[in-house]
Formats: sequence, C-alpha cells, structure tokens
Amino acid sequence: MVIHIPLPVIERSTLGLLVQSTIYWVELLRGEHTCIDEIHETYDRIKASLRDTHGGEGNETLKTVRMQGAEITHRIENLLDESEYYIERHNWMGRLRCILKYLYNVTHTCSLCSIAREINKIQKAAAPIQDLLCRFAHTGLGTVQTGRLENRHMAPVLNEFDFVGMNKSRQDLLQLLLDEEKGLKVIAVTGMAGAGKTTLARHVYEKQQVKKHFNCRAWVQLEDSFTTKQMLLSLVTELHAESKKLLPEGISIMETDQLAGVTMRYLEENRRRYVIVLDGASEKNLQKNQLEFVLNYALPKDNNGVRVVITTRSLQIVKQLLPQNHIIDVAALSYTESCILFRKRAFGRITDPPPHEVDIYFDRINDLCGGLPLAISVLGGLLRREFHKYDKIITEFERSRTLGDATEILRASINDIDDENEKSCLLYFCSFPRSYAVTANNLIRLWCAEGFAQTEEEAKRYLSNLVERNIIQAAEGDYYEHARERIKSYKVHDLMHGVLKTKAEESNFSTSSMSHQPRTYKRVRRLSVPDTSEMIPSKINLSQLRALFIFRNDTLCLPSIFSTIRSLRVLSLENVPIGNFPKEILKSSHLRYLNLQNTKVIEIPTSIGNLRNLETLNLKGTFVEKLPKEILNLKNLRHLLAYRYDTLRYIHDPRRPDKVFGVKAPEGIGQLNKLHTLSVVVTDNDGDIIKDLANLHQLRRLGIMDLSEKDGKSLVVAIKQMDNISSVSLTLKENELLDLKKLQLDQGTPQRLQRLYLRGGLKGGLPDWFSSLSNLVRLRLSGSQLPHESIDILKNLPSLVDLSLIRAFNVKKLLCQGGFPCLKVLDIDQFDNLVEVEIRESMSQLTKMIIRSCPHLERMPLGIEKLLNVNELHLFEMPREFVNKLRIFGEDGEKVQHIESKWLYNDGIQKEQVESAYTDTQESGGYETASEGNSGTNEDFNDEIIEIQE
Repeated sequence: MVIHIPLPVIERSTLGLLVQSTIYWVELLRGEHTCIDEIHETYDRIKASLRDTHGGEGNETLKTVRMQGAEITHRIENLLDESEYYIERHNWMGRLRCILKYLYNVTHTCSLCSIAREINKIQKAAAPIQDLLCRFAHTGLGTVQTGRLENRHMAPVLNEFDFVGMNKSRQDLLQLLLDEEKGLKVIAVTGMAGAGKTTLARHVYEKQQVKKHFNCRAWVQLEDSFTTKQMLLSLVTELHAESKKLLPEGISIMETDQLAGVTMRYLEENRRRYVIVLDGASEKNLQKNQLEFVLNYALPKDNNGVRVVITTRSLQIVKQLLPQNHIIDVAALSYTESCILFRKRAFGRITDPPPHEVDIYFDRINDLCGGLPLAISVLGGLLRREFHKYDKIITEFERSRTLGDATEILRASINDIDDENEKSCLLYFCSFPRSYAVTANNLIRLWCAEGFAQTEEEAKRYLSNLVERNIIQAAEGDYYEHARERIKSYKVHDLMHGVLKTKAEESNFSTSSMSHQPRTYKRVRRLSVPDTSEMIPSKINLSQLRALFIFRNDTLCLPSIFSTIRSLRVLSLENVPIGNFPKEILKSSHLRYLNLQNTKVIEIPTSIGNLRNLETLNLKGTFVEKLPKEILNLKNLRHLLAYRYDTLRYIHDPRRPDKVFGVKAPEGIGQLNKLHTLSVVVTDNDGDIIKDLANLHQLRRLGIMDLSEKDGKSLVVAIKQMDNISSVSLTLKENELLDLKKLQLDQGTPQRLQRLYLRGGLKGGLPDWFSSLSNLVRLRLSGSQLPHESIDILKNLPSLVDLSLIRAFNVKKLLCQGGFPCLKVLDIDQFDNLVEVEIRESMSQLTKMIIRSCPHLERMPLGIEKLLNVNELHLFEMPREFVNKLRIFGEDGEKVQHIESKWLYNDGIQKEQVESAYTDTQESGGYETASEGNSGTNEDFNDEIIEIQE
C-alpha cells in the first residue's frame, strides 16, 4: 500500500526543509538571489518617490514615512558597497567564469547568504513604504508646503555685509577699541540671533585701523560645551596661528592653570598690545565664570590699551559684568532700514524702482522678519524678482508664525532645493564645527567621494548654486582677491549651521553628538567628533558609517572605532596626535577620501594598495618622506598631497621662508593616470619621475622639487601632455640653472596655466614664448638672477595680476616702461644691488606694492605718485635713510600721500627702538611698524605650495 504524503507536509518536514535549503544553496552558487538589478530598481523607485514628496515636511505622518524611505535607501547603498567587491571578482575571472564562479561562491557562501538575506529583507520592507509615498505624492500632500518654493533666482552672495542701520554700532565699537584708555577694556556686542553681532565684530576686527593699532590679534570661536581649559586652548592656538609660531610642546595635556600661564607669558612678551574677540559666548560660558577666569588669570592688564570683545545673546548677564558704556546692543532694524536692506537683497540696488507688489506686501514681509538682517537677506533672496508669487510665498511663511528668529526662513531656503544631491552638499557643512572655513577644493573632493557628484565639474556646479542662493558665505580672510576674485573657502552662518545640524540629525544624515544610546549608533551615517575632550564610547556599532571626521581629539582609540565599520568612504583625522598610520582602515575597501594632515605619521604601509577606491590622500604636515611602490595600485587616485615645513627659522635671516620638504615617489608614478593634483614630489637622479609625468594627461596642479638642468627637456615634454594644467611649482637644486630658452615651448605653452612658481636660477633670462602664457595671473620668480631685458617679457603677460620678484634681477636700476595692463600686486624682495626703481606709464591697475630687504634702494619708485589706485604699501627691513624720506617732510612723503594704508616692518630692532623710530604717527607721517606676524604679508613666502595643493 502506497501512502501519499501531501506536499505541505513534506515542506514542513525536516526532509523538506533540507531539500529547500539544498535547492537554495545550489541556486546561490549559480548566482541567484544575489542579483542586484532588482534592488537597483527598488532604490531608484524610492528615490523618485522621495523627490515627489519633497517639501511636505509639515505633515508628521509623511515626515515619518520619508525618514523610513531614506533609511531603506541607506541600507541599499551599504548593500551595493558590500556587493561591489564580489562583482569585481566575477568580472576578473574572464573566460573561466563558468567554472571559477562556482568555486568562488563555494568559498564565500556565508557572505553571499548574508547579501541574499539583506536583499530579501529590503524588498519586503520597501514595498509598503513605497506604496505610502506614492499615495502621498498622488494626493499632493508632499508638495508646496511651508518653505516649498518654485522657479526662483536667488540673490548672489555678497563679499561684505550691507551695514544698513548699523553705522552707529560700528562707530561705537571702533571708538571703544581705539580710544586712549590704557588699561584692559572688555567690550560686549549683544543682540538676538541673526541680528549681525558676529558680522559687525568681524568687520571692525578686519579694518586696517584696527590692524595698525594692535600688534597681536586673535579671534576665538566659542562653543556651548567648552570648558575653561578648552577655551584657553583655543585662545593659545589662535594667538600662535596669528603670529605663525609653533605651539608649545605638550599643550594638549596641560591643565587649566598651565594654559593660563602660557597665555599670560605670551602676551606679556614685548608688552604686546592685543585685541581678542571671543565670539558666541553663551549663558553657560558666562555663568560658569569661565570668562572671569580667563580675564583675571590669562590676560595681562598692562597700561598698553589692550582690548577684549565678547559677542553674546545674553544681555542681562553681560549687564551684571560690564559697565553700561562698554556694551553695544545691536538692535533690530527699523521699518525704513528693513525696507532698504530688502531692496538691496531682492533687487540689487536700492535705486531700482520697486514693483507695486513691494509696497503692498512689505508690511507683511517686515512683520515676518522682525527687523533681523539675516532673515531679511535670506527672504529677499527667496523673493528675488518673483513678483507674481509674493502672496503665495508670504502666505506659506505666515502659517508658521515662527519667523522671529529667522529659523523658519532658513529652513525654507534648505527645503527649496529640489536636487537631493545638492541638498546633501549643503548638509555636509554641519560635519564641520561652527564658523569653520572649508576650502572649495576640499568640499568638491568630499562631495565626489560621497557620491553626491559624479564629477568635479558637477560638484563645482552645486557649489555655485549654493552661493547664488545666498545660503553659504565666502569665508572672511580667504579671498584670492587679486586673481579674478577666486574665493578659496566657504562657511555657513552660525544660525544656518544650527538649522543644518538639526535637519541632519532629524534625517539621519549626520551627527556630531557622542551622547546617543549605544543601539542608535548603528544607524549613524556620518559622525563628526568635535575638538573637545569628549570621550568616544569604546564599544559602539558603526556598521552604517560612511564618513568620520575627528578634530584634534586626544582620547581617540582607533581600533575600537573601526572594528564594526564596513562602508566607510570618508575619513578625516586632521590634527589628531597619532604617530602611526591607522592600519585598521586598510580593510575599508570603499574608502575614497583619507585626510591625515598635521598628524605625526612617519611611514605609509605597503598595504595602502588595498584602498583601491581611494581618490584623495592628504599627507600635508606629516613626516612621510617616501611613498611605497604599492601606492601605484591606487588607480582611482585623483589628489596626492604631501609636504611639510621645517619650522626652524634661519638664525641670520628670520624672515627667510621655512624650508619645504616633499616626498619621494616610486618609479612608475605615471600609472596613476587619473591624478589631478600631485604635490610635492622630489625628483630622482636618473630623471625617471619626470618622464613618468608625461602620462599624467589629466594633471591640473603640479609641485616638484630638486630639479636639475638635465631635467628640463623631459619636463617640457611632460607639461605639453597636460592640457588642463593650471598651477605649477618648480624648485631647482641648489647651484643648478635652468635654461628656459633651450626649452622649445613655442608651439606647446600650456594655455590654461594660471599660477607659476619658479625657484632657482634661470640661465639666459626669459624666452620670448614666455609672454604667450595668456592666462597666467600669478607669477613668482625666486633666485632667478635675470638680466634687465627680461622685464620686457614680463610686462607683455596680458592677464598677470600678482607678480613676486625675489632675488629675481641682478640690476642697479629696474625700469618698468609700459605694459603690465592687469597687474594689481607687485612684490620686490631681496634685490641686494638695487638702487632705483622707475615706473613709466605702466601698472595702471596696481593696488598693492611690497618692497622687502633692498638695502641700497635710495627712494620710493619714481612714478608711484601717478599710480592712483595703490592703496597699500608694505615695507620690510628697509634702511633708515629710505624710511626718513617717506615722512611728512621727507623727499618722498608727498608722493605717497594718496596711499591709504602704509606699513613698515622691522623685526630686527628691539621693541623700544621700533616704537621710538616708527610708531609715533605724528613723527613718522602716519606710518606704523608692524610686529612679527601682524600683517599676514609674510605668508606670501610659503603660500605657493598651499596654492598648488588646495
């Protein structure tokens, strides 16, 4: 008798389960269940649904569903990263794939099972979420909510804030800083968020009058979480950075009283007249007596006219600490002032006749913004020229009625960004500390590493869009102002930073808090550990982490952090005091961006080749001298940055630049044919490195050292292959000469070259083809020893804006006749034999002149009185006879009367001699002598390498 067992019974039996498992395992070996095509489709559908429901964040249900949808996309991204390795292995197997695939899958069954299970889980979880998102999209709940604006053109970013209604506050602050009161004076700038406190303080801080008056300055950005120790550490760091001096050894482990002593001794040295700005003091800072401790125990109170400025929202607490006449309260703008500022932001000029809509709606606009300049500026950008939508947009804002602190307007400007990748680029700013300036190139590299932009050109477009929206700001003090106004770095307003940080936390984009519950860390996508002593938990699950930023943390334990990370793409350990390369990251095969700048790393391990997806490797300021040959395995590398300074100054010439050290690259560096930046590499004796450069067709920035004359031809051949090269720094070996006239570049000059730095002797002068560098905007010639006729080559450079000549000519008279049509900055340095300079009908656009260490120069350049655009004159280490002629009754005093800012520097004279000789403005004709590091002009010596790399 045959017994028939129903199929469901078989499926539930042990044998049935075994059969099913066997079938599943065989299918897995055949590559089934791990096909990522379907999961790609799911990813695309959910991303589309998120875009369709973009802007509906006022609906809490939709907000929750969108967060769940974003979480699904994050899981898919991690899954795709994990499966990428297996896809590459399958492609590598080639003709033997049919056989090897099974063998490979057998040995990796556990990993494949894990991927298959995750795919199944994601598909099940994604279906209902996508269905809900589609329903919201069809009902229209996901569109045109508060802050959802369409088809607008934002106001362009302005380099300087429009000080509408703030003139009195500005004058009051300036007077308090510069008055004759000799003791320590503490000044407070108060006002509500968005009122312009920081902008006002920074504007006055950067004025030439203030820079002249104080020979020591520091701007310290405070945080709510700061302890007194952290406040002092930031102050010491800023003071030394301003004067370009090394921090004392062991500074990071000093106690509070030790740091106070270091600060006191530094400021007492030479009786420095200092101004210190403590920006963003919170109630916590004030109530914990932190400021009182700093003022009493870290700052000298000599009768030297020293000043401390505090910006804070806490007016009531400040009133208890300071005299009333030392408090500047930045009030909200009046109705008329608000209208003027709004017109500037919305129409560009207040003289433009406003449309009828402005008169109708401005009462509502003013009521929304509450007289806050930040709110008015951002809303003016949102409404720019969109006259027909005023009622709709303003009505949307009025629903919320929470715009008094400008937060809602800032949130709206974020929600108004349609492109999710562009929005992610903006949210990335909250990965950095408040008021942190990030270079444009660094932003572009990070966005590409994260996948927000597929190309650097696309990333540049996102950056441009954010600038045009008036959301991000050019970082003050970082303008490359003389070369087509190229802005080097950006930041966001402090209030915007707070909004971005909140939004990033809500959407699980990133976090900077270490106070999460351990179980929530596994969802963290990007983690930023601030510059504090906050401990990082020793056992946390960071399995979803894609980016990690650590800022000078002394409590770091790398092995514990990296034990659970699988999908890391970005790692920045800048200024973290580690001495060895963190080998734990070598398992992070998805890593695209690695920043070890200013760490104490000495050697790069050979296993660096495991990071096959790496695009940016930053070794600036490390002690790495040689790169291993395994670095040639990094076929996707785009930016290789490596150099350090020998910080010991030359004893007999304290102004001489610090010596720069590059790294030795392995033979075959040309295999890295995706490189855009290579700096600074040291040449080898047989010239193989130079020959390798010819294969780097995509190179844009090149820095190379220890060149010899025999390298010239190979170098020319290489540069001719670099169609996109824009910055080049070449340094010759000592006593080597380079003959540019023998280098046939007549038909192959790099037309995109914008910045060129040549250190070393140039045999025979400059060739005629040199003037065909039509896009060259910045040129530095150091130690060239050129004949006088080479000046006629330089004057024909049509786009040259910034010219530095350091021991460049061996002449007694330098005659500039005609030419130099665009030149704005001229720097003449260490011309030992120079007696006279004459400028005839030349340099009509010149705005800044620098003359350094020309011991035999008898007078100011003849013809300078005709250069009416010159507004800055900097003179370093010039003879007393030369200086005496510049005084009011001197021979050259009248010639330079039109120059607004005139600075004298003489680091070799004792402080009291400097004061008696130069600082009396009545005696010296309005001149001031700057102490070491006061102007920042000395940095011109060393910025060429930074310019190349950044």
